[in-house]
Formats: sequence, structure tokens, C-alpha cells
Amino acid sequence: MAKSSEESPSRRTFMMVVIGLISTVIGIALAVPILGAVLNPLFKKRDIVWTKLGKISDLNLKPLVPKFVPVYFRVKEGWSVNTLPRQVVVVKQVNGDLLFFSNQCTHLGCPLHWIPARQKFLCPCHGGMFNITGQVVGGPPPRPLYQWVHKMEGNNVYIQNKFKDNPKDRGI
Repeated sequence: MAKSSEESPSRRTFMMVVIGLISTVIGIALAVPILGAVLNPLFKKRDIVWTKLGKISDLNLKPLVPKFVPVYFRVKEGWSVNTLPRQVVVVKQVNGDLLFFSNQCTHLGCPLHWIPARQKFLCPCHGGMFNITGQVVGGPPPRPLYQWVHKMEGNNVYIQNKFKDNPKDRGI
């Protein structure tokens, strides 16, 4: 009997197709966890770390006079460890309590300036104004100033790279 070209594929062709499909499935099964391990750091939340702000006595705080203090957080981002500079505004209230604010406006994140004559924080971008306790007193900001999570150990103040009222529990 002579074979016609219209007959079903040969056994060899069938086996090549089956082996190719099995190899593809095995390749995909191996690639998914490898890609997951390589790409995982890109989607991980930023580490939450504590950083020493300094000794309270060294800050030389006066009641109702804000002090802008730089702080540097060392956090792991992806595959590298970076130093993130931030600014903490420390306000000593009349009763001695300390407030630790972010210096960024809650409207668009512009840096704030303290205007002593008005006793207010002013956002130069859109005119947002905050009083000494961080409450909005003018302009477009939708909420009060963010307050840093902090703790006191002895005479030292430590700041965490997240805010008290941050809706997302992640580092800044």
C-alpha cells in the first residue's frame, strides 16, 4: 500500500508535537517561580524602620516655636539599601508635650515654611496654612499635618518612617 499525503501525520511527527508541548509546560512551570523570586522586591512594601532623631536636650526646644530637624532613614528598597532624607518639625507645646509633624503640605506635598509674624505654617505652592498644632486654618489642604510615629527612650527621641494617621500601613 502506498501512503498518500492526505493521511494522518506520522508517529514521529505526533511524538515531536507531544514532546514539544510537554517541554513548554515544564518551561512555564519553572519560569513562574523564578520570575516571582526576581520581581518580588519590586512589589514589596518599604521597610518600616526606627531612626534616632536626637536627644531632647540637644534640640533646644522653646514652647510654641517649631524646629525643623533633618532625619535620615536607611531602608531597603528592592535590592539596595537607600538613605531617605526627610524633615521633622518638632513643636513643644506650653504644657511640655512634643508634636512631631511632617514638613509637607497635605494638599500636594510642597515643603512648609514657618512664618513667625503670623504664627502659622505656610505652603508656598497654593497658600495652605496650618496653625502650631498642625490644624488647617486656610487654603486647599484637605487634612491636618501628618504626625510621625515616635517614641521616647530616656532622653532620646526615635522617629519611625510612617505617619500616625497614614491610611496605608507602609513606610514613607
